[in-house]
Amino acid sequence: MFSLFATPLGWLMKGCYKLVQNYAVALLIFTLITRVILLPLSIKQQKSTARMSLIQPELDKLKKKYGKNQEKLNEETMALYQKHGVNPMASCLPMLISMLILFSMIPVIYGPLTYVSDLDKESITTSNNRITALATLSKDVAANDTTVAKLLEENGNDWDKVKEIVTNEDDKSYKSTAKYFNDSDNKDMWDVMVDIFTKYPDIDTFITNSSYISQNLVVSRPELTTFDFVDETKANAQYADVLPDDVREFADGFSYEIFGLSLGAIPDVKSKLAIIPILSFLLQLASTIISNHFTKKNNPSMNMGMGMKVMLFVLPLFSLWIAFTYPAGLGLYWIYSSLFGLIQIIALNLLYSPAHIREVVAKEMEANKERRKNGKKTFMERAIEMQQEQRGIKPASDDDDDDDDSSDDDEKKLTKAELKELQRKKLNEARRKYAEKYGDEYHED
Repeated sequence: MFSLFATPLGWLMKGCYKLVQNYAVALLIFTLITRVILLPLSIKQQKSTARMSLIQPELDKLKKKYGKNQEKLNEETMALYQKHGVNPMASCLPMLISMLILFSMIPVIYGPLTYVSDLDKESITTSNNRITALATLSKDVAANDTTVAKLLEENGNDWDKVKEIVTNEDDKSYKSTAKYFNDSDNKDMWDVMVDIFTKYPDIDTFITNSSYISQNLVVSRPELTTFDFVDETKANAQYADVLPDDVREFADGFSYEIFGLSLGAIPDVKSKLAIIPILSFLLQLASTIISNHFTKKNNPSMNMGMGMKVMLFVLPLFSLWIAFTYPAGLGLYWIYSSLFGLIQIIALNLLYSPAHIREVVAKEMEANKERRKNGKKTFMERAIEMQQEQRGIKPASDDDDDDDDSSDDDEKKLTKAELKELQRKKLNEARRKYAEKYGDEYHED
């Protein structure tokens, strides 16, 4: 699913990169654009949160009044939401979209050639296959405490004998190599390996050296290893011509780093890239704390339980894990996103304060009253009213007094039998009206 969304995000990322010719800066512009696109949803979320704080005292009254009747509590709560124009799900959508963008960005970060370049897809596939074959063979050979050059020498410089050894499926010493080269899709790769090792006999010692190549990506994400092959600062460029010409030329001119550090590498606690997960964690933590500060300030009566307090640290810790698990580019994206998110939280809370929201809500309630008089209702309002009609409850009107408990008091005075009969009549009346409204036949129970 995430790959599906990665394609349009890749188009946007490609446009940003062509504008600035630097991946780190392009990622900053990309994050800003996506934040601006999501801004209307964030504003709607902020308004909904402010509205929730305004009706919190009324919600507390309902909980106290109907605490033992969960069904009635739900009905009255939904009616209160309807009256004040509150959508309890409004806060979920921006978060879900943000997470969708985050995980859809993983393929884009992993595949800069695929999503950002204009390279032919066949060239990218050829390049990736060569790197994967080299890494698979080299890692197995190194695990057996030897080199390809030694194997070749021990077998009289006969490549067929070497192939027979490393592709023997019964020999568990070369399990990964045997599985790879015996795959029908890779039947031509052995001849490519022979040509490469003939030209560069020691290339296996290069590709298994963690000082030159990120070992946790070389097999699983060969596209990121492309940049290691053209890194002149590590004297790696001597092996660059094992890649297709167009791939090598693009990778050589592609700026996929920040402050000299590759965005394709996975951060390690001992590397300089560790600053990215740490910054990601701190910014996300700051966002959470400041958001919590405004929540308490705008809604002092709200009681934050232990579960909510624990949740304050879940997202920051999640960002820390993400940044240490995936390439540094994804952690950098999270930093940018958290930074913009922090600025947005402060700005929206100052702009849409409870005092301002009271004025907005008052105007909107008048507009909604006029709209409902004209028979225009939102989907949520129609759903609530239908639910109320089916249960024999009079739909909440704009003129209803929230503190009017007379009907409830009257029902409390009835005996259980009388109350049951009253509820039966209400339900039948609601069914009759519903049948008339939609042209159905009505039969009383």
